Amino acid sequence: MVIIVTSDSHGKKDILKRVYEKYPKADYYLDAGDSECYEEEIEPFLTVKGNCDYKIDTRFRIVEAGDLKIFLFHGDRALLSLEALHQRAVQAHCNMIIHGHTHMPHYSFYNGVHIVCPGSVSLPRTRDGRTYAIIKVDGNEVNVEFEKVER
Repeated sequence: MVIIVTSDSHGKKDILKRVYEKYPKADYYLDAGDSECYEEEIEPFLTVKGNCDYKIDTRFRIVEAGDLKIFLFHGDRALLSLEALHQRAVQAHCNMIIHGHTHMPHYSFYNGVHIVCPGSVSLPRTRDGRTYAIIKVDGNEVNVEFEKVER
């Protein structure tokens, strides 16, 4: 199973389209907010409301993908320490939590919970550049990679 995760596109829906076109057969497309678009404008991505989104009302989603139960939210107005993210996932009975907001790619496996931030596809805050995450699941094995947005 392949899950594509983006965040913080800030109106650059053309980038989301290019990511989709690169991986047209992924099983899931998730966006962790701040798209600044209506949900239907960025389909097939499932998205959530970020602090810059005024066209989306959904603050979080729980997505079941095989054995993964994913808590998807933006991350504004929340503590984003590993412990705080872990607790939020556990309280929601999820084994993965995906957030945006920081514009910095990150992956940790912390006390049984996968914690993923894909970075930003448009406005990076690190030298990693504009990134998104590719989550590959094979049975119980979860692999998270970050890929740079192609020009």
